[in-house]
Amino acid sequence: MKHYFPLLLLLFSTNAAAQINIESLDQMVREHVEKNDFDGTVLIADQGEIVYINSFGYLDRHLKTEHSNSSKYGIASITKLFTAILVMQLVEQEQLSLETPLSAFESLSNLGIPNAGQITPHHLMLHISGLPNEPDDIYRGGSKTPAEIITYSLENGDRNGSFGDYNYNNVDYIILGMIIEERTGMSWRQNVQEKILDPYGMTHTGFRSLNGEREDIANSYHKILFWYTKDPRIHYENFGAAASMYSTAEDLLKLDQAMYGDSLLTAQSKETMFTSYPEYNYTGYSVWTFQYPFVDSTPLIMERRGGVMGMNSVLVRMLDLNRTIIILSNNDQFNPDSFGDEDNLREKLIRILAE
Repeated sequence: MKHYFPLLLLLFSTNAAAQINIESLDQMVREHVEKNDFDGTVLIADQGEIVYINSFGYLDRHLKTEHSNSSKYGIASITKLFTAILVMQLVEQEQLSLETPLSAFESLSNLGIPNAGQITPHHLMLHISGLPNEPDDIYRGGSKTPAEIITYSLENGDRNGSFGDYNYNNVDYIILGMIIEERTGMSWRQNVQEKILDPYGMTHTGFRSLNGEREDIANSYHKILFWYTKDPRIHYENFGAAASMYSTAEDLLKLDQAMYGDSLLTAQSKETMFTSYPEYNYTGYSVWTFQYPFVDSTPLIMERRGGVMGMNSVLVRMLDLNRTIIILSNNDQFNPDSFGDEDNLREKLIRILAE
């Protein structure tokens, strides 16, 4: 069953929440950083204005290069939010229907996609296509086209459900990237650049690749006992429209605020995109939308998380308050997928901002 949230809450914010105690918030963050070896950037915004931003730890542990508030991080599956926005823009322009079967797209016709006559962009956006998860080795051994990734995954991936079952995977969004390319005649990257990054001044956001990796993007690390090990370099470009982007905290705030106006997407598109499906893990189109149940005020949350190896990130949008939490980290000590864990940094910040 779908869960619709009042459209007005998605468009307008109130000032009913108490003023944020920045000194207390900063003390909490610093104590968490010290206790949990957090490396990364934390940004808090109220009504689109940054009220707190601070960075901790190392961008590069070998060179002892410390993070700054403008550090660039791989944002992994936050990339899917960009892809979903492009899909909804095409729907607005009547260049695409969410109900068109995959069999209708020429670029997908020779890939052997099962149930192509049933699966639509709607199913891909909700991860209910029944398509398999891609095997990990697809990110090693060379750069691959989206078509090659899909074909290889269909042959070698793990199938964790049937058509109509929720199964989070990257293949769904790599296919959406191919659909965007077919309907626009431009690459997915060019679409992101021209329709989102350039119009909203996201000048520190871009696309990762193994051979063209920027030196100023944070390295990612895993902690083993008391030591941090640098993660191996992989073909990040193979994540494509699912997880291949990098950004900064301040750039992601620009995207967050653009979603409150109507220049990026219409009110109707946002209502469709943010609609939550409890039966599919409360997912919407690339986001999760829910009433946060662990505080009395039960604020309306829309969030997007991401994680590839030690690179972990989350964008939390408190829709009825227009408050924003952005956490970008480059080690595995931050878990963006927490829910109800009061010791998690994301959870602590939500509870403070909801008071």
